[in-house]
Amino acid sequence: MINDLFMPIRRVSAHVRGLMWIAAACGLAYYLSVLQQSMPLPVLYRGCMVELAERVILPANLMLFCMGCARFGAFERIRRDPRDEFRLNAAWLALVALSIAVSAWVLFVVANMLKGSLCESGQWSLCVVMLLQLFMMNMSVALLVWLLMNLGIPWGQILPPAIAIPIIADFCLKLMPGDLTRYAFYFWYPIGDSWATVFVRQVLPFIGYCMLMAMMNMAAFHRADRLRLT
Repeated sequence: MINDLFMPIRRVSAHVRGLMWIAAACGLAYYLSVLQQSMPLPVLYRGCMVELAERVILPANLMLFCMGCARFGAFERIRRDPRDEFRLNAAWLALVALSIAVSAWVLFVVANMLKGSLCESGQWSLCVVMLLQLFMMNMSVALLVWLLMNLGIPWGQILPPAIAIPIIADFCLKLMPGDLTRYAFYFWYPIGDSWATVFVRQVLPFIGYCMLMAMMNMAAFHRADRLRLT
């Protein structure tokens, strides 16, 4: 199972992997350049969740998820249960979402520890909330991308708009009156460090969203024409 999980990413061409590493290096450099600025922790947290999350963390999550998705060929579909493809992609989606969220969170925490910003228990609570919101962001958008892939759209056509739309929306919605950004980025918009508030307003809707998207992905997968997608 573990070997099968990483097999698709191993099959990616060296050229594509090289481009992925370049993109990752550029994103990491930008992320670290922001983290090293001397800003209060709440301000830096809000900036990361409202701007850096869509520009750096989410694109990394989507690129890695799409490149590592299993796509069984005709021979594999004969000798294996076709549902294995769905299970592998579901596990890969969750693994990538968690790994990218934890990596970005660790860099955020270490950078603030080195600056001496993490010295109160309330600040640690805010950091844990950030980790949860990053994970919900990665999962929520990747589930939508996965649904489009299960509907037969190649990930190469899905990935560019999936990366660009949140970034463009961030710029556009800030110029409009009201709190539209809060609803556009519902699962990861910063709403404070109160666990009760985050749980009721974000975690519970996120659980319902995941259940709905899981059922939709399952239905789309089982209805897909596997021969046409080969």
